[in-house]
Amino acid sequence: MTPVQPAQRIEILDLLRGAALFGILASNMRAFHSPMPAYFDHTLMWTGTADRITQAILDVFISGKFITLFAFLFGIGFAIQMDRARERGASSRFYLRRLAVLLLFGLLHGFLVWWGDILAPYALMGFALYLFRNRTQKSVARWAVGMYVWPLVPLLAGVIAGAAGGEVPGPARATPEEVARIIQVYSTGTYAQIVHEHVSEMAFQGMGLFFFYPRVLGLFLAGLWVWRSGVLSNLGERTALLRRCQGWGLAVGLAGNSAMVAIGEIWHPDPFGLGPVQLAQNLAQSIGVPMLSLFYASTLARAYLGSEQWRARLRPFGAVGRTALTNYLLQTVVFTTLFNSYGLGWFGKVSPTAAIPLTIAAFAAQVAASAWHRRRFAFGPMEWLWRVLTYGRVRDAGRAATA
Repeated sequence: MTPVQPAQRIEILDLLRGAALFGILASNMRAFHSPMPAYFDHTLMWTGTADRITQAILDVFISGKFITLFAFLFGIGFAIQMDRARERGASSRFYLRRLAVLLLFGLLHGFLVWWGDILAPYALMGFALYLFRNRTQKSVARWAVGMYVWPLVPLLAGVIAGAAGGEVPGPARATPEEVARIIQVYSTGTYAQIVHEHVSEMAFQGMGLFFFYPRVLGLFLAGLWVWRSGVLSNLGERTALLRRCQGWGLAVGLAGNSAMVAIGEIWHPDPFGLGPVQLAQNLAQSIGVPMLSLFYASTLARAYLGSEQWRARLRPFGAVGRTALTNYLLQTVVFTTLFNSYGLGWFGKVSPTAAIPLTIAAFAAQVAASAWHRRRFAFGPMEWLWRVLTYGRVRDAGRAATA
């Protein structure tokens, strides 16, 4: 096996990845500029009207929707690579090397740069995804649904236990003193102190491998199932299907996400609690998030397929998507440097409202830089390194898309 060359790529998938990276940046901003507890409960820090409205808009329209789309595309990418391996009569084990390198990148990223890394969990769930490469469509579908609904199981168990009079354990809610301590570490502490904080935060995030990331595996499997089903072939002839995806995705997605935000604003449940309010909120989220993701994906697909003018307008997003790993890591490096003590020390000082123009400006710069890079190189810097470490061939990693 050799790396996929630019001419072999599917442009619309790169476009969707690029658009997803904007949503991921917008969602991650409050984790860049605020303590981890405030990421899960923004009212620990930001209680002003403007910030609550801003965060509500982000939670309804952006948070969770684009990471969902990104995970779905990861599953499609896996399916494409398995197909190409079979076509060439090559072993699919190269994918395990690819995941091992991604895991290494993720661990370095998470411990040394930022606690919110998704690369390591994606790699770990990717190893599980590999086990499904030869499973039937029916088996993939069943596991996709089962893994997606898995995070609701502990919540349902907690509700049942509470109704039966049992005590439901859970992590203690963060105190103002703890929030202030974290802000102090990130805004004025040494790099060694910040890394020490990363270690404790990554340990906490490790719980997500049981409570949340099985859902990511479910989305991977959904992408695998959709690619195998042939739904994406001849997409230009499936206008009616795309239109239905838009309509249902928007209607159900807005209803579910609005209900999720309304529950949070009215009852303000503990984000790690296991009660009926948390169950209701998570159920609304579980339905609303993927449906709004479906709306965004189908809308972009219809625009892309509609005319050459729209394809030209959207191609810059494809350049971002082709260098998704580089751009994802660059977002982290830029904003942790901006907010942490070894940069400008703005940690804890930038509100959700103030972060919006920073998000737009940063992503606009990424679009421009990615388009410039695409004209000169076949792959992004981190994509190049990923290929070199996976295939062990510097010459196959590629330079010069146009030279």
